[in-house]
Amino acid sequence: AHSASVHCARSPPMDPDSWLSSLQSGGSSASSAEVGAEDGPAAGSADGAEPNAAEGSSSAAVEGRAEEDDDAEEESEEDELVALGFPRADVVAALAASGGVYAEALGRLTEASQRAGAAARKRAVPTEAGAGDEDGEEALVIEGVQCRLTDFGELVMKLPHCPSALGPVIGKRDPSGGGIIFGGLDDWLWELYNSHPPRELPLPPSFDVQAVADALGKGAPYLWDNFATGDEIAAANAELNQMFTSKQMALGSESWVDECQDGGHARNRKTLNGQRRDDACGFWDLFGDQPAPPPGVLALFRRLEAAGERLRAVHGWPVLVSHLGMGAVYDGKGAMYSQHRDNEWQKYLKTRAPRRPGRPRRARTSAATGDWMNFRELTMLAYVNLPEHFDESEQGQAAGGRLRCYADTKKGDLVGSTASELVEVAPVGGRAVIFRSRELLHEVLPAYARRFCLTLWFCTGLDDPDE
Repeated sequence: AHSASVHCARSPPMDPDSWLSSLQSGGSSASSAEVGAEDGPAAGSADGAEPNAAEGSSSAAVEGRAEEDDDAEEESEEDELVALGFPRADVVAALAASGGVYAEALGRLTEASQRAGAAARKRAVPTEAGAGDEDGEEALVIEGVQCRLTDFGELVMKLPHCPSALGPVIGKRDPSGGGIIFGGLDDWLWELYNSHPPRELPLPPSFDVQAVADALGKGAPYLWDNFATGDEIAAANAELNQMFTSKQMALGSESWVDECQDGGHARNRKTLNGQRRDDACGFWDLFGDQPAPPPGVLALFRRLEAAGERLRAVHGWPVLVSHLGMGAVYDGKGAMYSQHRDNEWQKYLKTRAPRRPGRPRRARTSAATGDWMNFRELTMLAYVNLPEHFDESEQGQAAGGRLRCYADTKKGDLVGSTASELVEVAPVGGRAVIFRSRELLHEVLPAYARRFCLTLWFCTGLDDPDE
């Protein structure tokens, strides 16, 4: 959750200082449950309502749906946590210890998993493996991961493609002496570790770099129409349709890296139980390794990346592009993705920000504990559907699949009751959407036509507003 001062300071201009200061956490929140589902390797992103539902009060719409889902949510919390990979016995114990509060149970399980991983990786580092880096601190490579041991005894990850960026703590010097406790890298850490400075490409005149800053500064999405030409969308759509019909966009396919073991990111475990779900999503490598996306799809990813480069160059935003791009297909049979942010503040996680000389460890926040779920700062979406499939015609509206955005919600609001505005975005081909991963609560309404979407995330290792 953010402090009130930070919440108000999100208006433009979005210079580097205001960008970094807005990444602070702490202060009051809209609710005590500060953990939400997420968008990426499914750390939970998510989902829906009736297509074309009337846009009345956001709180009224959300409260009605929340009441309907209460029973299903209570019944499924244990299964939800088990589905995330935690042993059922540990889940039962965590729910009991937290009084049945899902967010607290998830935090307890995550912290216990991190402790277990660190204990399993305790090892001695030979003296000759250490060398001084430019700061005079000890540079190490552990299991192929570049890191440095600080004067505070913290093992800090170095970003190989952006050495100047501040990396998170991934271990520490063994207090008993003679070794290093290495916590290992989870999927989120690997995503940051493999991120690159975005590459430049010419952009179409439809991209308005100042309008992006203005929209994001208000907690709203930026809609980039005419992101791609009709011919470009038709070519990429044909590539994705060919992959879909030949079962290459499916769980277990070698044509991409599955997002998660239990299926695609459009699945909503609570509201789609018992229904057929043919949607799926996975990742492609955008930097020359395999599996690679088809050429037409890659060209669209590269344009999104170039938009990130332009934002970094003009506004000084310290973003790094993920080396993986995600593709998702909704099967047209009511697939949806419920409310979520792509990055959530979890008050039960320990901070991974390293200590800095002359400053207390938590100078960046007034909260005693907590950290962000991952390192994502910007989300960019590109719709690869033929324009007439989701347009404003009667047939296009009946196809549903709208992206519903809850603009300017308070941190900790996981249902959109504090949103200042509801924005529904039709996923027409040639449209891209840009928003801040840590801020915008959003969902995908049920889709009744096949729906393709590309997603590219931009991370940052800067977790200190004074850096």
